[in-house]
Amino acid sequence: MLPSRLLAACCLIMSMTAQAEAYKWVDADGKTHFGDRKPSATTVETLNLPAASTPSVAPTINDDFKERQRKLLHAMDEEREAKQAADLKRANNLAKQQKNCVELRDYLRNISSGRLYTLNAKGERIYASDGEHEKEIKDVQQMISQQCR
Repeated sequence: MLPSRLLAACCLIMSMTAQAEAYKWVDADGKTHFGDRKPSATTVETLNLPAASTPSVAPTINDDFKERQRKLLHAMDEEREAKQAADLKRANNLAKQQKNCVELRDYLRNISSGRLYTLNAKGERIYASDGEHEKEIKDVQQMISQQCR
């Protein structure tokens, strides 16, 4: 019976890795006891337990693995930056296209409601013929149908 108690006490002591000290004492009946609290009435021996080693949670990572991981992260950063640049370029192109469509529709509205003219070097208006005016309207309508959706 005593060896099993001793074994249990040793297991208890070994499992107390967080405790600062462990104690051993013999009571009045001659029984040996172990504990983490120092009893007051008897002679106590302080046990010097070896420091418990903490088990490694993750396996050791070698330098080759770290280098591959660094390269992968770098490649992912470059890919993300390229995607952001492409998205920005696409957004700018879309904004330009929308602005162009607004201007084309405004131009169509202006030439449809009035006469088409150009200015010469003196600043005088030179009006287009009816055929040129109709052709310009058709050309602008075609550009709107192709570029503006």
